[in-house]
Amino acid sequence: MKTLASPMPVMAAVFAVAVLSTMDAAIKAVSVAHPTGQVVFLRYLAGFAALALVSLLPRAGRPTLGTFQRAAVRALFILATAFLFFKTLTLLPLAEAVAVSFTAPFFMVFAARILLKEAVPRSAWVAISIGFSGVLVMLAGRLQAGEALGGDPVGYVTGIACSVTYAIAMVMTRKDSGHDPVLALVLAQNATAALYSLPLAVFVWTPPTEATVLLFVAIGALGTAGHLAFAWAYAHAPTARLAPIEYTGFLWAGVFGVVFFGEFPTVWTFLGAALIVGACLMVFRKTG
Repeated sequence: MKTLASPMPVMAAVFAVAVLSTMDAAIKAVSVAHPTGQVVFLRYLAGFAALALVSLLPRAGRPTLGTFQRAAVRALFILATAFLFFKTLTLLPLAEAVAVSFTAPFFMVFAARILLKEAVPRSAWVAISIGFSGVLVMLAGRLQAGEALGGDPVGYVTGIACSVTYAIAMVMTRKDSGHDPVLALVLAQNATAALYSLPLAVFVWTPPTEATVLLFVAIGALGTAGHLAFAWAYAHAPTARLAPIEYTGFLWAGVFGVVFFGEFPTVWTFLGAALIVGACLMVFRKTG
């Protein structure tokens, strides 16, 4: 049952954001030496292997044919999200890439309206305008700084496209959670995404080092834990309550960007992120 009373879904979502933010930093590190197609494939293959081990536990929910049929469609959006976001990580500093991804909650509201028939107030359009002005603020700062800031403005295109596919995937996850146990849902999703991305990985394959293999194992474990936590959270609470928690990812991205990549967020990044977060909170205050 989806309820506003229990704090557990919120805590699960906070945990998921922290874990997936750590995974994003690891992916950005391996993306320097490996093509995006290979990174996506190994990320989901490692995630599938980790979940397959978990599924051996007693009372673990196992996927059925119907689970895989539902995952076959959902995994297309999951895979598109991975490709687009991993590409964005190679084009923009970590904190900036995450800030652009904050547009996802806008699209989640409208995806929920289409797929779940949830109401969307007219004020959402105002919030969307404010939120996208935040993206424009960050882009303006990047264009003004030019090469001094590093990165590529094309990352804004891939980042926003990623937000659209992510929003659809999350709403589909919530819808499908009514049919499948969380473990089975994510296991089928990882297996299908790995299968879909295999041909691309073979085409661009670069032999990984031993250290990189271990990093991919960690990425698989982190991704599995994060998606299990998110799937459980969305199965037990409304979209409007959980989506704003995504914004805590900016804090993690800022810390990881400075510590591991020497990327210091600019004033433009903070201003743009503030506009996006404020606009999204406006949306969910109206829809919650």
